[in-house]
Amino acid sequence: MPALPTATDTALFAALRTGESAALDELFRRHYVELCRVAIRLVTDGAAAEDIVQEMFTSLWTKRDKLPEETPAVSAYLRRSVRNRSLNFLRDRKRIPVDNGDIPENSTDTQYQPAAALEQEELQVRINRAIDRLPERCRLVFVMSKVEDMAHREIAEELGISVKTVENQMTRAYKFLREWLAPAILLIFAYFG
Repeated sequence: MPALPTATDTALFAALRTGESAALDELFRRHYVELCRVAIRLVTDGAAAEDIVQEMFTSLWTKRDKLPEETPAVSAYLRRSVRNRSLNFLRDRKRIPVDNGDIPENSTDTQYQPAAALEQEELQVRINRAIDRLPERCRLVFVMSKVEDMAHREIAEELGISVKTVENQMTRAYKFLREWLAPAILLIFAYFG
């Protein structure tokens, strides 16, 4: 294996699978700040975001023998792991009952308006289903752009494709999502309009 600071992420990931703790340390050093940014965008709590990233790295070490053999886009793999852990954190936090006291009389927050909250939840489910139906490459590019907030140039570098290909995949994703989501959006306008 090349010296750690010059090794590629893919080489470090392969070394991690064989039990080299120094490879994990180097991946942590390279990606910790970026992964914390991904988590904090989702959970909006700095301490929780740091915990999520640290737990993800701990899990990488404890489950190193189960890591995928071929991982050409290590950075994307790590971001997806942090994203999934962040979403699990939010889901689990929602399940914990919290007594916020009295409900304000004129609140516009959907948490106090069950019908609006239900509509918002249904729309989010439809959006997630639509994203899941995108072709694999198209979905990956879309998620990297919109969920992980990566620039087209960064996506192109990460996936080893041209910026033009990224733009084409985004155009394809938008077209598909518009077609898939149009009935839901029209229904919402009809209901609230």
